[in-house]
Amino acid sequence: MAYSLDLLTQKSEADALLNTAQRDKRTLEVREQSLSLRTANSAEDSVELQAELNEARLLLETTNSVIATLPEGDRKEDEITKKMDLELKIRKLTRSGSRLSPVSKIENEYELDQLDKQLAGIDAFITEVTARKEALV
Repeated sequence: MAYSLDLLTQKSEADALLNTAQRDKRTLEVREQSLSLRTANSAEDSVELQAELNEARLLLETTNSVIATLPEGDRKEDEITKKMDLELKIRKLTRSGSRLSPVSKIENEYELDQLDKQLAGIDAFITEVTARKEALV
């Protein structure tokens, strides 16, 4: 983008713009680092989540089989409680899996791409303002 940098007549004006740009750049860099870590960790978290979900489903299947064979009594009640806990755990794991979904990962990648473009724009702006500042007497 072409900026009207010829309107700058004092180095202090350029400094004010540079300070603002540097602050914006630092903010975007922190956001980029955070998003990069989240994106990198999501693949590992997704594998762990899937393993935990598979384990809970297998335990639920086994618990259902045990319940079907038990006579009424305390042991059956304990297994029914265990079944309800497992069902709750599966629901929670399924819900948390949505933040690790392919769509979420792609959205993070898109946001990273947008951040890269914004950072490149800020760098170009800083270069232009610095050049104008050096041209000022």
